[in-house]
Amino acid sequence: MVKEVDAKGALIALEDGVEGYLRANDIAKERIEDATQHLKVGDKVEAKFTGMDRKGRQMQLSIRAKDEEDLQETMAEYQSASAGTTKLGALLKEQMKKG
Repeated sequence: MVKEVDAKGALIALEDGVEGYLRANDIAKERIEDATQHLKVGDKVEAKFTGMDRKGRQMQLSIRAKDEEDLQETMAEYQSASAGTTKLGALLKEQMKKG
């Protein structure tokens, strides 16, 4: 949940008192100049863990990386399903020729 937000990014409250930081340019695929235009305190967000800022002792988060990962998974599932359909079609065609 968004705990604080300013132009550069948002502080995200995670479970067990852990916090992460979501930079403005990691909010969406398109360029974001001001995070306050896209997020407000209290918003729930789904983001991917992308690293650790040891200096600031915060987790780095990215909505953009999560969205890209979701897209890749969806495309892989679609391609797998398409490949399976093609093989089944070929098997049926072969059986029809025999029978």
